[in-house]
Amino acid sequence: MNMQNNKTMRIQEQSVAGWFLAGFFVVLLQISSVWASGSAITELNFSSLSGDEIQIHLGMNGPAITPKIFQTDNPSRIALDFAGVKSELAKKMYPINQGAANTVYVVEASGRTRVVINLSKTVPYETKVIGNNVYIVLKPVNSMNTVETSIQGKVADRRVTNLLPEQTIKNIDFRRGSKGEGRLMLELSEENTVVDVKERGGKVILNFLNTKIPETLIKSFDVSDFATPVRKIDARPRGAGVNITITPVDGNYDYSSYQSDGMLTIDFIPLTSAEKEALLKQKFPYTGKKLTLNFQDIEVRSVLQILADFTALNIIAADSVGGTVTLRLNDVPWDQALDLILKSKGLSKRQTGNVVLVAPTSEIIKIEEEELAAKTVVEQLEPLRTEYIQINYAKAEDIQALLTGRSVVRSSSSTSNQTNSSTLGSRSSTSQRRGSTSKSERSGLLSERGRSTVDSRTNTLIVKDTVKQLEEIHSLIKLLDVPVRQVLIEARIVIASTDFSKQLGVEFGVAYNSGDFKLSDRGVETKSENNSSALSDLASALAASGPGALAMTLSDGANYILNLEIQANQLNGNTELLSNPRVMTTDRVTAIIKQGVQIPYQSSSQDGTVTELIDAVLELKVTPQITPSGNVIMDLNIKKDAPGVAVPSGAGTAVAIDKREITTTVQVEDGETVVLGGVFESTDSNATNTVPWLSNLPGVGWLFKNTDDNSTKRELLIFVTPKIVKSSLSAR
Repeated sequence: MNMQNNKTMRIQEQSVAGWFLAGFFVVLLQISSVWASGSAITELNFSSLSGDEIQIHLGMNGPAITPKIFQTDNPSRIALDFAGVKSELAKKMYPINQGAANTVYVVEASGRTRVVINLSKTVPYETKVIGNNVYIVLKPVNSMNTVETSIQGKVADRRVTNLLPEQTIKNIDFRRGSKGEGRLMLELSEENTVVDVKERGGKVILNFLNTKIPETLIKSFDVSDFATPVRKIDARPRGAGVNITITPVDGNYDYSSYQSDGMLTIDFIPLTSAEKEALLKQKFPYTGKKLTLNFQDIEVRSVLQILADFTALNIIAADSVGGTVTLRLNDVPWDQALDLILKSKGLSKRQTGNVVLVAPTSEIIKIEEEELAAKTVVEQLEPLRTEYIQINYAKAEDIQALLTGRSVVRSSSSTSNQTNSSTLGSRSSTSQRRGSTSKSERSGLLSERGRSTVDSRTNTLIVKDTVKQLEEIHSLIKLLDVPVRQVLIEARIVIASTDFSKQLGVEFGVAYNSGDFKLSDRGVETKSENNSSALSDLASALAASGPGALAMTLSDGANYILNLEIQANQLNGNTELLSNPRVMTTDRVTAIIKQGVQIPYQSSSQDGTVTELIDAVLELKVTPQITPSGNVIMDLNIKKDAPGVAVPSGAGTAVAIDKREITTTVQVEDGETVVLGGVFESTDSNATNTVPWLSNLPGVGWLFKNTDDNSTKRELLIFVTPKIVKSSLSAR
């Protein structure tokens, strides 16, 4: 019995020892797996296999672990993530350049190593983990699979087509709109026709499913003669559908399509290059290189790392960035993909150069607020510098007004005397203002601590501010302190008979090619594109305008002849040149020239009789504006007042004032003459000539007398000629 018991005990002890050894080996396996997580990649090589296959071999210093693998189509890549594995390779990039494989990148970051295989095109692959080795086998693209996929796609497309009703394109029409837009109109047999409109390769393509087109419409339509953004329209059948390709003249256009009552209309609107660029930015502001991403529950940090590798940007993720995301993006710009990922996780970015900080939106706002507060403190502590800036062309007071955010007050002055004199519009000087307003109220360039003053004698601006603000002030002065073009305005104020107006029209009547007359609120205006043929038939204009309205332009070539005509007719008594004022002023600055007398008159008030003065002057007030095309827009106010006849008044007699005045705005080419007129004066006179005593004889007295009835009409004509003063003339 004892022997049996001892034997039983020994058997039990052996079984316990066996279980202990088994548990020990399990622990060793777990420890070995932990050790494996700290292993490293020590070898990378590649070789060509039969059947055009490429094998990439990764060797490790311990048992290999199965990597996490993902693939992208655009760009074509295969990425393998080895968690807890280091890289002990001598370099990071290995060129292959065999088959579809281009290069292999090995990058270690965040406690893992990523192996990225760059491909020239997407290919199938296999991975094997054997001992300490990981093998990636890249297989060639099977042409049979491609053919089968194409056939399956056609069959699927055919099934979709069979579900749609059969349609027909009955007619194709193209028209030009009133604003130069091209309008393609397709008459369809069915309403709500299914059509796919897309822009590809600089062309607009219309794809109709299950649609037929008559043989007479299967051709190419050349519509370039319509002068629209469209150059050509091609209509071709395609399988069970129809394909219409619209080729534009260039890329400066925008299009829209709509259907109504069986009519499909596509409008092509012409745009300028700037409008097209602004439209593209408004429609799609993303310009990054396109990629394809397809992941299921991938970490946000991993996606950011992929985008960083793709764009060569330095992406810094805050510690609070986490979570996973599922996404499937096909051929999407990388900056749009980044924005979509950030918006889906409540994140924001802040980019400085090629470094992008990614963090929750609240943290980004907090960082911006802290930096703004720090910047404000730095500005308050930054030392001030004083600079003396010489202003060459502008007035230092005007520049100071811009720095302090004040408006520039301008005034025009004039001189009145008995001889021709002119006074140019002058700018009023501005007083100095200390920079004491709050930052929210300031609109100038000076900071809260900045000060500015002006030395009017030397036209010097004295500014005291920070270095940064002084740089901005120098940039502003460099832009604004430039010479401004000047305009010489010459006017001829003439009182002429109607015979002179008709004669002037005959003298200047020429064949008129590219211009035309148009009736406006100021009379008849002349529009011309050819300066050589801009002499207008003034007589025809007078007939068309009727009495009381005349506005014509004469080209620069007629200016000298016009002077001769006025002088010749003045000798004949047909005209009277009242004044020929000339004034020179700066662009957009008002100039006034006047000459005349002041007439006293008495007025009654509570204080008694008061003597006042009223002007009776010849005055020219003009504000020119030079356009970018070289024309001159003039705001004109011309007065011709003169003392009239004496009229009785309460205090005796007073002198009436004959007033003639024109106020208008005209646009004239440089050197052209605009003719304004239409104020007529009619004089009727009856004179009887008699022979003394004999004319009183009864019966025969009429033989010794005669009556002369005379009627004359005179018109006030004003000729205004602007001339842009060249810089060389100003220098002389």
